[in-house]
Amino acid sequence: MWHVAVFSEHQHDQFLATHERFSLVKRDGDVCWRFEDGTYEGQAAALVRIRVSSGAIVVACQEMNAAIELAGGDSFSCGVPIELPLARVFRIGEIWIEVRDSSSSVLPSLEPLHGERAVASGNSPATGNARRGPDAQTVAQWLAAAGRLHRVASSSPTFFDTASAIALDAAGLDAALVLLRDGDQWRIIGSAVPRPEHGIAYERSAVELVLRRPDVWRSPTPFDARDAVAAEALHIDESIVAAPVRNDAGEIIAVLYGVRHSLGDNRRRGIRTLEARVIELIADAVAAGMARREREIESARQRVLLEQAFSPEVAEHLHRHPEALHGQTREVTLLFADLRRFTSLAEDMLPADAYDLLAAVMEALTRAITDHGGVVIDYFGDGVCAMWNAPLDVPDHADRACAAAMQMLQSLPMVSREWQHLAPESLELAIGLHTGAAQVGNSGTQQRLKYGPRGHAVNVASRVLMAAKRFDVSLMATDAVRKRLSSRLVTLKVCTARLPGLDAPLELFTVFPATDATRLQGDLERYAEALEAFERGDLAAAEEHLAQLLTAGPATPAAFLAEQTTALRQGGLGRRAADEFGCTPDAVIEILAK
Repeated sequence: MWHVAVFSEHQHDQFLATHERFSLVKRDGDVCWRFEDGTYEGQAAALVRIRVSSGAIVVACQEMNAAIELAGGDSFSCGVPIELPLARVFRIGEIWIEVRDSSSSVLPSLEPLHGERAVASGNSPATGNARRGPDAQTVAQWLAAAGRLHRVASSSPTFFDTASAIALDAAGLDAALVLLRDGDQWRIIGSAVPRPEHGIAYERSAVELVLRRPDVWRSPTPFDARDAVAAEALHIDESIVAAPVRNDAGEIIAVLYGVRHSLGDNRRRGIRTLEARVIELIADAVAAGMARREREIESARQRVLLEQAFSPEVAEHLHRHPEALHGQTREVTLLFADLRRFTSLAEDMLPADAYDLLAAVMEALTRAITDHGGVVIDYFGDGVCAMWNAPLDVPDHADRACAAAMQMLQSLPMVSREWQHLAPESLELAIGLHTGAAQVGNSGTQQRLKYGPRGHAVNVASRVLMAAKRFDVSLMATDAVRKRLSSRLVTLKVCTARLPGLDAPLELFTVFPATDATRLQGDLERYAEALEAFERGDLAAAEEHLAQLLTAGPATPAAFLAEQTTALRQGGLGRRAADEFGCTPDAVIEILAK
């Protein structure tokens, strides 16, 4: 097997080839090269074919105008295959390539910084390597380099490249890389390689040694000429240092890898003890940066989740005070809204049109909720539910919920006009409101926030919505809502009703702005008189008042009460099997059909 390293302005990767033939492929529009293990027969804008034969590699290029250039300056035509020794770096256009035999191992030449030496190789002990250390200015520069990395934004896309450059400068290396562990593979996520012609590959055996026996592993510094001669005899032309990068749990998640070549101007051999320690220090700084990066990613993810469920102001507060999402019991005002007869309307439309229309309606309803500081709990079918006074305190939560309901009713005709070409009938909305104690909190997961209420109050609010739909009254609220409204709003009692699933009857009201109440005062008083007559059994008087209201228009729920009054006078409510409503002796209207 062979290690194939690729380096360019846009890419630094290393692949493992298991076949004697392999290729590097670049397609039209691609920035990076792709590795293909084995014979490649596909199409490509640029293609480099490599074959390993007798300890050498044969290189051939296709669809490329550049020449094959060697570090020494030799150049060959791309049109003719050439033979190069393994581990020889060559360039074709923008890309540097190096192929190494994976069976070669540098392990006998490495020793740990802190533990026992891994392999007896005749190397000097660590104490012997440090007879002459760096001066105070050099040490200060090392520490400053590590501190500089702590100040680099970990979210920056160049963080790992910067870490590699700092390691290179601080320890006097020729190349430095940050390798991320990805299962049993390693991926280059940052590098600093100012002289790629001297080498662009890393020794995987050294990286895996760090994982297998955690320590900072390094090529020791020769302390006399005999060591240098031994190194040359072993054909060791580069010195390596590899330091573990650990997460908060102590697991090795990456390796900071450095190499010093015996080429070019850098004639220093081996990695000194203090140089290995500064690499270790920078690796710790990389680990701290990766931990910050994870926290920043998690923080951003949480912010996105919050902004999907809450207004920007509430999301910002919850981001700073996440404990506010914990389960608690609060008094909330709940709003349930539902489009009437939308199912039958959608049956005559294309699915795409039906969903687009529904999206336009939900946009208007959601805007009304958020405009008045509410929290969307969920969307259900062709409806939406929302609440006020959780997770943040909203003292006037009943007022805000009613104002949102009235904005919904005002905005729906505009949506209806925009979609009149597909939905000729006017869109109609039913809204139910209730205030009560509920258990509120996040019942979702870390990946999907689902903040909302539970309990009896939710059940009541949904039943009030059902009553609004059955009674054909646009907005209905319970007495609990009425008691918490300010003088900015006025209410009109619609009726007393017993709703399915609830033991006690409820007084149900509709709500008006105080400004409209002055204009409608006569109608509101007449409806109140009609309801009083209905409840005491004077159906003739009730019908007389209601007839006048029906002539005046739909400002009050007179049509609903007139229907109940007529049905009760003609044959009694609830006496026929097909009746949807009933009426008790104390004038409580019952919803019979579910």
